[in-house]
Amino acid sequence: MDRLSPNMGISLYKKNMEGFSKAQRVQGTPSSTSSNDASDFPGVQQVKVIPEANRMDTLKDVYGEKRLKQLGLVECATCASRTYVDGSDDPGVSFKSPGKISPEASFSMVSSHEQEHVSNEQANALAEDREVVAQSVQIFMSVCPECGKAYASGGVTKTTTAGKSAYAGDKTPPEGSLVDAKI
Repeated sequence: MDRLSPNMGISLYKKNMEGFSKAQRVQGTPSSTSSNDASDFPGVQQVKVIPEANRMDTLKDVYGEKRLKQLGLVECATCASRTYVDGSDDPGVSFKSPGKISPEASFSMVSSHEQEHVSNEQANALAEDREVVAQSVQIFMSVCPECGKAYASGGVTKTTTAGKSAYAGDKTPPEGSLVDAKI
């Protein structure tokens, strides 16, 4: 089965509407004077064309405003006003001043921002002659109450470092540091 793109649907609509003048589209009657109507063709139904001014209201009645916001046909005020700002004391990362991100792009933007923290913490550990013991990143997801779209609402990076041990370069531990017990 062929997949339809949105552009194909628009061109198909325009092609089917070629025989109608604007005034006749509103009434739903063809511009030609032939007596062909839906009853002349079995299996074909008469389609009522909704006036352009009433289309959005009709869509809201049929699907509901929340679904239209999910589809992007109606703007969600909550998502449009959402801003992201970094609350850490790390000066070398993005979002030090508030910025807007769409819900669709939020996960990748928050992930890359947290990766900046990971890289900076590794560089700080190297500069202080310490080694990174563990690092973890958490990305928090939320759902917009107005439109129902999921978005990344923030993230946390945790880094644990320790001073380099005395035998870090040598693979064998100092004598007496390991005990083998034989019972």
